[in-house]
Parts: sequence; C-alpha cells; structure tokens
Amino acid sequence: MEKLQANKKGKNFINTLLMGNKAFLMVIIMVVVMSLLSEAFLTPTNLLNVLRQICVNVVVALGFTFVIASGQIDLSVGSMVGFIGVIMALLMREANAPVFVAILCGFAVGIGCGALNAAVISVFSLPPFVVTLATQSLFRGLIYILTEMTPITRLPDEFVFLGQGYFLGIPVPVYMMAVMIFIMYIVANRTMFGRYVIAVGGNADAARASGISILKTRFGIFMNMGICATVAAIVLTARTASAQVNAGVNMELDVIAAVVIGGTSMLGGNTNMIGTVFGAVVIGLTSNGLNLLGVETNYQIIAKGLLILLALILDSMSAKFYANLRKKQALASMEGNENGNLAG
Repeated sequence: MEKLQANKKGKNFINTLLMGNKAFLMVIIMVVVMSLLSEAFLTPTNLLNVLRQICVNVVVALGFTFVIASGQIDLSVGSMVGFIGVIMALLMREANAPVFVAILCGFAVGIGCGALNAAVISVFSLPPFVVTLATQSLFRGLIYILTEMTPITRLPDEFVFLGQGYFLGIPVPVYMMAVMIFIMYIVANRTMFGRYVIAVGGNADAARASGISILKTRFGIFMNMGICATVAAIVLTARTASAQVNAGVNMELDVIAAVVIGGTSMLGGNTNMIGTVFGAVVIGLTSNGLNLLGVETNYQIIAKGLLILLALILDSMSAKFYANLRKKQALASMEGNENGNLAG
C-alpha cells in the first residue's frame, strides 16, 4: 500500500514538473537540439542577439499575462506598440521635443489606449475580443495616416542608444527588460492588484461579491498593458532607429503563445510571470534557430502557427491535469477524514 502511494506521489510530482514548468523544459530541449544542429547557436554573439530580439515580446507578454489571467484578451497590442512608436518619433523629429518629453508623451498615449479599451468594454458591456479587434484597426489606421506609409527616421542618437546601445557588454534593452520583469513579478505576486486580477479571472461573480471592483481592476489591467506596450515601443523604435509602418504587426500571436506556453491559462485565474519570460524565450529561440538553419520565412510562419497550437493543447492538458489532481486530493482528504472518524 505504501509503495503504491509512493508511486502515485512520484507520478504526480513528474506530471506537475512537466505541466507546471513546460516553458523551461522546452527551452532546455531547444538549446540542446539547436546546439547540435548549428555550431553558431551557442556563440556569445548569437546568444546576445537572441536576448536583444526577445526584449520587446517579453515586455509586452508581461502585461498580457495580466490580461489573460483576468480571463480577457487584447488583440490591439501590436498596433498599439506601433502607434506609440510613431507618436514618439513624430514628437522628436517634427516637434523637436526632448527625448524625455517624447517618452513621457508615449506613456500617456499608451495608458490612454489601454483606458480606451477598458472603457468601451465596460460601458457597453462588449466582449474584449471584439473591442480590441476594432481598436487594433483603429491604431493601425492612425499609423498609416500619420506616417503616410513612410518610416519616420533621423531620430536623436540618445533615443537610438536605448535600443542599440551597450552597457558593460550587455545590450541596454536587456536591462530594461530585466527591470520590467522584476516590477511585473512584484505586482503579480506581492500586491493586492495582482490578487484581484487572479480573483476576477477565476470567478468574476465571486470576486464582485467579495467587494472587488471589476471596473477598476479592468482599467488597471488594460492601462498596465498600455505601460508595457510603451516600454516595448521605446525598445522597438530605438532598435530600428525609426518608426516603421508595419511595427507590431502580428505581435499579439507571439505574445499569446508566450503567455500560454509559460503556464498562464487561457481560462484565467492564475499568473506565471517567470513562465511567461521562458515562453517568450521559446518563441525567440524558434525564430533564431530557424534563421540559423536557413529556413524560408514562409515556413517560419507555419512553424509559429504550429507552436501556438502546441501551446493551446498544452494549456488544455494542464487545465485537465490540475482539475483531476485537485479532485483526487479532495477525495483522498475526505477518505482520510472518514477513516480517522471511524478509528476514533
């Protein structure tokens, strides 16, 4: 009997390890495989390149984790990033605004975009999917109008440094990403707001009955998404030294995949910030690995699509596994209590 219980515990531990840390395990597997397939993969230059490339997706995915955890969605993030980048670039080039002022205005625009999404969803009781799909087109259309379909270049060197510069041999965007990871981790795990997000995503009616304001929480979630989108816009615009017309296109697909692979359920009710980071690393390693192997761009799109499907399947498997595990634990607890009462 004891041996059987030990085997069950061992099996549950392995399943929990695999399901709860799937992004980290995927990173290890991909590193091993790619190091065998390409000699250039583990070179310091390539690894720094991967770090620099994933910064934008990681920052956006951190904010998106709160959105998914609350049981909502935001399809406008890619267009939002591009729109904020255009606003900052226009302020610096056309209005000769100082870099600091342009960045502050960028944050104001990002927070405003997030508040717009939250307001429309709340006031008209519309599904986030429909609202953010509409604002995605709105922000993208504004990009086309403001840029006249031409990239905005000749940005100040001090701004470009934020995307292309190095400090102690490490790209500046990596430092910005690390700061955002730390802040978002603290917010998710050490603040009332983080607990409210999980409560709303787990059961909105129960959260409302407990005195949690769904409206305020939703505004906080989408405005936080706007802040993360602004940081990502700074990095992306500075890295390319221009505000590109197609900046942020299809970014939401990579971000959704990163969050779900990282262990945050599409059904809401939990956050996994560290998992999200590793999920974004998986996406970055996929792109980098396929480039090193000389895979055509069209096939890379297919590979990303398959990766998103894999993420959704793993999310479904994780949800079922944890539901069954909780059910078994509850039954075992009930049986233990009954046996204790009979013995007494």
